[in-house]
Amino acid sequence: MGEKHLPTSIVILLTVVYVIIFLTGMLGNVSTCIVVMRNSYMHTATNYYLFSLAISDVVSLLLALPPELYSIWEAYPWRFGEPFCIIKSFVLEMTSYASVLTITAFTIERYFAICHPILSQKFSDLSRVLKIILLIWVIACLCALPYPLHSRQFYYLYHPNTNEPLKDSLSCSILPVWLKGMSYMFQVSTFVFFVAPMTIITVMYILIGMALRRSEVLTMKDSKLNTTSAPASKARRAVLRMLVAVVVAFFLCWAPFHTQRLMTVYVQPQDWTEQLLNIQTHIFYLSGVLYFFSSTVNPILYNLMSRKYRHAFKRTLCRCCFGSNQLGDINFFKTRFSTERSTTAYTSLRTSSKERLKISSPDGDKAAVSKL
Repeated sequence: MGEKHLPTSIVILLTVVYVIIFLTGMLGNVSTCIVVMRNSYMHTATNYYLFSLAISDVVSLLLALPPELYSIWEAYPWRFGEPFCIIKSFVLEMTSYASVLTITAFTIERYFAICHPILSQKFSDLSRVLKIILLIWVIACLCALPYPLHSRQFYYLYHPNTNEPLKDSLSCSILPVWLKGMSYMFQVSTFVFFVAPMTIITVMYILIGMALRRSEVLTMKDSKLNTTSAPASKARRAVLRMLVAVVVAFFLCWAPFHTQRLMTVYVQPQDWTEQLLNIQTHIFYLSGVLYFFSSTVNPILYNLMSRKYRHAFKRTLCRCCFGSNQLGDINFFKTRFSTERSTTAYTSLRTSSKERLKISSPDGDKAAVSKL
């Protein structure tokens, strides 16, 4: 069963990392929920997806991180009882599936918002978005059900002479008798909730990046947009950096998690060596840290890098602390005005100049700018 305790220095280091992840993740995701709920102009399709993602991250941090942290201090025995063992197995899988599906849906929505803004207006109805989010959570729950159904509290080892269970070997995991059948579920979940979403996200953001690059050429050719080419170019570079960061963060946060699972599936019991066990142990702890780190990095990548979100956050903070939203309103509308002037530089490649002006108008801003 491996070492019961890690070296003290590693335990303390991992504990500090997990505490930082918990505090920053809770602060970022709870702030996202409050900002979206308390500002009516933040009630857009994009922000509904971000709200759902924040809820998933909060549930994961509250219910899955504490037992994970405890296992660093004491790997075994399991001390939280069978009901919580089943709940933990379900929450871990359900929240991870919901997060991945939400990020994928959000990426597709962003692709249409930036590359096909006119078409996206027809599909950005909030009731439709709510139905998609509900469907995402239903799918996540159904796909996660095999794990709590096959996870139990059990004794891993028995005394060779008396056949009595060794109390220190009490574990919370998938029963060995079911492990072979569940190995197929591991492979399916890796493909459906990592390989396929990673491919979709990468392709979507490559298309968005190509669209933004092409729009820069159109901006330079259009004499009407020459006065705004500098801020528009700066905005494009910021968006491109964010797109790269999103893809890299998604891969780094989820690749170790699925790698250590696939090692369990494909490495046969007789093939495990001391070197492979050490590698698997390091990947196990690394995947745990990155798994929960994704809950912290999500609000940073998808919210804090948005100027509109930052000003909504300031407005909400002023309202809570000073009982007034005047400063927030001034900052928001100043930002909105400056954003309107540069939005047409990368909103759509297929719209005419007349349509661009329409998108840049206050009416068009709600449909196009809010999605960026």
